[in-house]
Amino acid sequence: MTEKRGFGMVERRKNARTGRTTGFRARYVGPDTAKHSLTFTAKVDAEAWLSREEGLIARGEWTPPGWRAAAVSITVDQYAERNLALRHLSPRSREEYDRYRERFITDKPIGRAGLRSVTSLDVTAWLTDVRASTGPTMAARVYGFLSSIFNAALRDGLVDRSPCTVRGASSAPRASAKAVATPAEVAALLGHLPERYRVMVLLAAWSGLRSGELRNLRRRDVGAAGRTVSVHSQVQNLRGQGKVVRDVKTAAARRVVALPPAVASVLKEQLASAAQPGQDGLVFPSTVGTPISQSTFWEAWDKARRAIGRPDLRLHDLRTTAATLAAGTGATIAELMARLGHTTPNAAMRYQTAVLGADARIAGALDRLVVLPATPSSTSSGLTDESAVPPKSREVAA
Repeated sequence: MTEKRGFGMVERRKNARTGRTTGFRARYVGPDTAKHSLTFTAKVDAEAWLSREEGLIARGEWTPPGWRAAAVSITVDQYAERNLALRHLSPRSREEYDRYRERFITDKPIGRAGLRSVTSLDVTAWLTDVRASTGPTMAARVYGFLSSIFNAALRDGLVDRSPCTVRGASSAPRASAKAVATPAEVAALLGHLPERYRVMVLLAAWSGLRSGELRNLRRRDVGAAGRTVSVHSQVQNLRGQGKVVRDVKTAAARRVVALPPAVASVLKEQLASAAQPGQDGLVFPSTVGTPISQSTFWEAWDKARRAIGRPDLRLHDLRTTAATLAAGTGATIAELMARLGHTTPNAAMRYQTAVLGADARIAGALDRLVVLPATPSSTSSGLTDESAVPPKSREVAA
């Protein structure tokens, strides 16, 4: 027998053989136009459930009951694993997110907690532990990852709101200025590096190519007389796979970079003396004929940077150097974006630093455009000496 009510209905369930009541099934049609039901032993419990569902709908907080049950039973770590499997990620990004999950979530109390049970206080306590065990940049990235997991759960209707509410926690504090090497420091670095790394480092400083792009550069990628290099692929080190060659990740990163003639000349010599033969030959091969190992190169790089008194300098900072030098020639943001392979102006500007003396140079250029009219006030203020008046001002005064 089905008992109708204002919202939903309660149906008495009977045993077909004995006719005895076995329970009460409450059911209703939800906002998603689907039928939802749940069976209870007591009629009063069925009616109470319908009242709660009606209240959720009225407050705009309703999600399918099945989803809510799943959210209670699934842990944060389990949901993170399932969500990552659905994302379209590059191999490097997937490796990075898996590392965040394994190190900071899986074996932590927050990882074992039910997805729906986590509160803002739980996240704050977890973030405090993360910050105590790693640097500020890594902590910001990990917090951003956890926040993305709860945002996905919110979209799936598994949580009513994200507990990741710590303001600014996903933004890493930026250094006051990016590390930049001067042309003289780049030359000094080359003097302290093994010969097989020198041209690669020189190219990094004057082209802005990334480490993976440099290490995978092939003969076919170098233009006539070494004047240009074409970028379309890179080598990456992935866990369990070693060195993997893959396409660059964006259309903007696929580019052709022109080189200063002096650098082009050195690159041409590299092709003649040290690069592998054939169009597919590596321009900068290791001693065993494979792309140069990051760890092996780092040992030589660390010695060289310390030898010139720049222990803060990273190979990636030469990308900042290349952007700064290009900006100093008057290159526009659009031109820098094309040269560095970025898709947005903000991304290109992150690699720009103020060029030493640029502001004074600008002021000097502006000075040649200044016109001061000859007025009684200017005469009384001492502007009667022609040497104190800019050329154009003197013309107007005449």
